[in-house]
Amino acid sequence: MHTIQEPAREIPVVRQADVLVVGGGPAGFVAATAAARLGADVVLVERYGCLGGLATGGLVLYMDAIFDKQGHQWIGGLPWETLDRLRAIGGLAEDGPTRPHADSELLQVVANELCTEAGVTLRLHSWATSAIVADGRLQGVIVESKSGRQAILAPVCIDATGDGDLAALAGAGYEMGYMRIGLNLKVGGVDRDRFRAFQREQPERMRQLDGELRDLGGCPLHPNTTPHSDIGVFWINVLGLSGRDASARPGASLHESFEGQLSTIDVEDLTYAEVELRRRLVRSLDLYRHNVPGFENVRLLAFAPQLGVRDSRHIIGQHTLTKTEVVADTAFADTVGMAGVSFADVGHYRIPYGCLVPRDVRGLLVAGRCISVDHWIIQSVRLIPPAMMTGQAAGTAAALAARDGVSPAEVDIATLQRQLAQDGVILQ
Repeated sequence: MHTIQEPAREIPVVRQADVLVVGGGPAGFVAATAAARLGADVVLVERYGCLGGLATGGLVLYMDAIFDKQGHQWIGGLPWETLDRLRAIGGLAEDGPTRPHADSELLQVVANELCTEAGVTLRLHSWATSAIVADGRLQGVIVESKSGRQAILAPVCIDATGDGDLAALAGAGYEMGYMRIGLNLKVGGVDRDRFRAFQREQPERMRQLDGELRDLGGCPLHPNTTPHSDIGVFWINVLGLSGRDASARPGASLHESFEGQLSTIDVEDLTYAEVELRRRLVRSLDLYRHNVPGFENVRLLAFAPQLGVRDSRHIIGQHTLTKTEVVADTAFADTVGMAGVSFADVGHYRIPYGCLVPRDVRGLLVAGRCISVDHWIIQSVRLIPPAMMTGQAAGTAAALAARDGVSPAEVDIATLQRQLAQDGVILQ
């Protein structure tokens, strides 16, 4: 491969903080808020112009895994406070007490307010491109932005990038996971009641149209609730692409239906997914408009600004949570949060702190879908509220580590759990 040499240059250190959070998605903005509320000086770096990640820019609006199938609540703390704040400003739609859907635009506002009220320093439109590591300890990051190339230093960093970008840059070991890449959208002009009646009363015709849709390489369009459903505005969750082929095969199991080959850390695969999904979704909307009752007046309001990435790097931690442990309802001495499971009859699971502590790099915690779990339970861990829950755990631990001058691996677990419980986190 042809290469070039970059000249050496000095990079200005523009900020030193107690805690540096990279990634402002569901895990990141909660982590930053949690750390700052405990008195830490926190900087949050986000590559996009808004906070919330896939819950805002990705239009993933259903807040799944807060409850189990029986309706028991397993996630509290900052994730629950976020929903309460949304509800208070008309930013939450609920298909019953256990099925909340967030408004993507108002969630951006709530995330901003949580961070700024806590005293977090936000640096949006900034991309962490290099890790500053000495003797196996992460000491900060190099960021690129319109302001150029700059350094931010902190004794404790949190990788909340989703893809584990910072941890990988710092030399942490990881395993790759692959799932379908989607691209969610918002639509208007839909009469969902007529659509559901059509599904119920003409199942053979619906199956026939699904077959035509697959032949086109299209995507099924099932309208989901928003606070504006009363005027025909819905969000649509798109399963998306497994590879450079058509859509999911009928009859596949849950995990099989999500399997993919495209890499979410390969720019060519990401570019292909962006272009191809928009093409397929426009075709899908056209087919529905001309054939499906309730969609005659459908209008495309917005493609999600961010691809629906479900899986990529899993940073190898001090502990890896497995299906066997979840099914066995394993209790952990270092539990830092819980979540419900909607895809299996196991009820709930616990996240041990060891899943957030990388094995190979000191001074670093991970939060969100890049934590150390196996392919089975990632189906829940990757969802928005569990990501927020791990963010609160990581942010709290980071603040304690910075306060006590220790590495995240050395944080006293009993102290961490007491603080989390005091802040509303459900631990048992």
